[in-house]
Amino acid sequence: MTDFSTIFVKQQKPAKGMLLLAEPFMDSPEFKRSVILLTEHGDKGTMGFIINRKLNITPTQAIEDFPDFEDELYFGGPVSSDQLFYLHTKPKLLEGSIEVMPGVYMGGDYDTLKHLIDVKKITSEDIRFFVGYSGWSSGQLKKEIKDNSWIVLPATVDHFKARTTTNLWKEILKGLGGKYSVVADFPEDPTLN
Repeated sequence: MTDFSTIFVKQQKPAKGMLLLAEPFMDSPEFKRSVILLTEHGDKGTMGFIINRKLNITPTQAIEDFPDFEDELYFGGPVSSDQLFYLHTKPKLLEGSIEVMPGVYMGGDYDTLKHLIDVKKITSEDIRFFVGYSGWSSGQLKKEIKDNSWIVLPATVDHFKARTTTNLWKEILKGLGGKYSVVADFPEDPTLN
C-alpha cells in the first residue's frame, strides 16, 4: 500500500481533485469512514465519489450487455443510485473525458468504453465504476466542513488507484499524525471494544 504519511493536516478548501475524509466520529451510515474524491466544486454545488466502499458485485453482474469485467462496483454515494459513473486514467482512449485531477478523468464515450474493456485495452487497473454519487447543494458542504464533519485534503493518483480500499480511510487518518493517528484505530462501534 502507498505511504500517505506525507499528507499534511492543514485544513484545505474543497475543490475539484481534493479528498473529503469523514471525521472519525461521523455516524452517517452513507458516509461513515468514507474517503470521497471531489470531481466538481463550484457555485452550483459539489459532486464526488466514495472511493473506499466496494459493493461486492461486478459491473458485468449488475449491468445488462456489459463486457466481462472482474473488478467490483463501488458505492459512489446516495445521489442517483440507479446510475453508473466511472473514473479512469485513459483520457486518450475515451473521447469526452473530463479531467478531475492530473491523471484521473471522469466519463467518456460509454460504447467506446465497453469495446475497450472487451478487447482488454482498459482493465481494472485503469478504471473504477460507481453506483450513484455524493452531492452537496450550493453552500451545503461549506457548512458541513465548518461543523467539523469533513477533513479536506489533497488527493493523489495513488488514492484513486489504491485497491485495498477497506483500510484507506484509516491509513490516510494515521498519516495525518497527532490526534488523528490515535483515533484511526478506534473501532467503528466503540461499544464492541
